[in-house]
Amino acid sequence: MKETFCFAKSKTKILRSKIYNHYSLLIINYSLFVRSDYMEKKKILILTSYVTGHGHKSITNALEEELKKRPDIDYKAVEAFELGGKAGVKIGKLYAPIIRNSEDMWKFIFKLSAKQPGSVRAAVREIIKNKFYKLVDEYKPDLIVSVHPAFTSAIVDLINRRRLKIPFAIVLADLISISPLWLDHRANLIIAPTKEASIAAQKRGVNEDKIKILNLPVRKEIIEAAKNVTEVDECKIRNKENIDFLLMSGGEGSGDMGSVVEKLLRIDNSRISVIAGRNSKLKEVLELKFKDHMDRVTIYGFVKDVENLMMTHDVGIVRGSPNVLMECITCTLPVIITGTLPGQEEGNIDFILGNRLGLLWHKKHGFINTIDRLLRNNRERLIEIKKNQLAFRDLEAAKKIVDEFEKLLKKR
Repeated sequence: MKETFCFAKSKTKILRSKIYNHYSLLIINYSLFVRSDYMEKKKILILTSYVTGHGHKSITNALEEELKKRPDIDYKAVEAFELGGKAGVKIGKLYAPIIRNSEDMWKFIFKLSAKQPGSVRAAVREIIKNKFYKLVDEYKPDLIVSVHPAFTSAIVDLINRRRLKIPFAIVLADLISISPLWLDHRANLIIAPTKEASIAAQKRGVNEDKIKILNLPVRKEIIEAAKNVTEVDECKIRNKENIDFLLMSGGEGSGDMGSVVEKLLRIDNSRISVIAGRNSKLKEVLELKFKDHMDRVTIYGFVKDVENLMMTHDVGIVRGSPNVLMECITCTLPVIITGTLPGQEEGNIDFILGNRLGLLWHKKHGFINTIDRLLRNNRERLIEIKKNQLAFRDLEAAKKIVDEFEKLLKKR
C-alpha cells in the first residue's frame, strides 16, 4: 500500500513538472512574440521626390526594399515637395519639362542655386516648416534621411530651431558634380557614391569621418536580374552574330533619338531597341519614321522591366543620368554616353571614362567611329568594359547604406 502511494505521489510530481514546463514554454514564446511584434520600432523618415523624375524615386525604392528586411525598423518615405503645399508640388513638377525643352534654362537655374545656396535654403525652410514640424510631431522619427538636395540645409535648420535630438543623413544622388545644396557640415552622415563626391563634401566643411563612400543603390529588380552574372563569357560575346543596341531616353523621353537610330542602322548586323519613355508623341514619331525597318528596330514606350532589356542587349546608348548609368553597370551593359544634363551630370563623363566603364560619343570623331572603337579587334574593348563593370558594381550597396543608418540609430 505504501509503495503504491509513493508511486502515485511520484507520478503526480512528474505530471506537475511537465505541466509547469509546458506553461513556462508557452509564457516564454508569448513573451518573444509580444516583444517582436509590439516593441517600439526605430523610425526612419525619408524625404525624397517622386515628381522630379526617375533618379530619386529609384534610390528611395532601393532603400525601402532593404528596410523591409529589418524587423526592428519602421520607415516612411514622403514627397518632400508636398511639404511646400500645392505650390511646392508645382515647382517640383517643372523639372521634367524644363530639362526636356530647355537645357539652357536648367543650366542657369543650377548655377544660380549653386552660387546662392543660402537664399534657396532660407526660402525652402520657410515654405516647408509648418508641414515638416507637423510630420515630425505625428511620425516621431528617430532618423531623418534626405535623398534630394533642395531640402538638406533647410531641414537641418528646422531640426536645430526646435532643438530636436534627431540625427540627419544625406544620400547623394549625383556622382561627381555635387551642388552645394546637397551638403551641410551639420549632417550626421553623408553617403557619397564616389571619391570625388566625398572630396566635394570635405571642401564644403564636412568632416571626413561623417562620410561613407558607397555606390548608388539600385532597385531590387535590377539586382535580381544581374546577380547571376558572375563572369564575362568572352567566347559568347566574340561569336555572337548580331550586335544589339539599347537606346534609352530616360524616364521622361528626350533627345534626337531618330538620328541616332539612323546611324545605328548603318552598322552591319545591328538590331536596335528604343525606349521612348513616357513621351508617347516621340514613340509615335519613331514608329512612323522606322516603319520599314521593324525587322531591326523595336520601339518601346515606358518600360517597367527595363532590367530584362539591359540583360539581353550588348551596348546601351544613354544620357549621362547617374541612376541609368549605375543600373547599366550593375547589369554589365557597356554604355556610350550621348550627352549630359548641364550642371549636375557633366562630371559623369569623367566618372565613366576614368573607370573605363563606357565611352563618350565625341561628335568630332563621329558616332560610327565610337562604335568601331568598341567593336574592333574582335570586340576586345566591349569585353574589357564588361569586366570593369563586373568589378566595380556593388550588389549590396543598399544593405550597406541601411547598415550605416542603423549605426546612427544605435548611437541615439
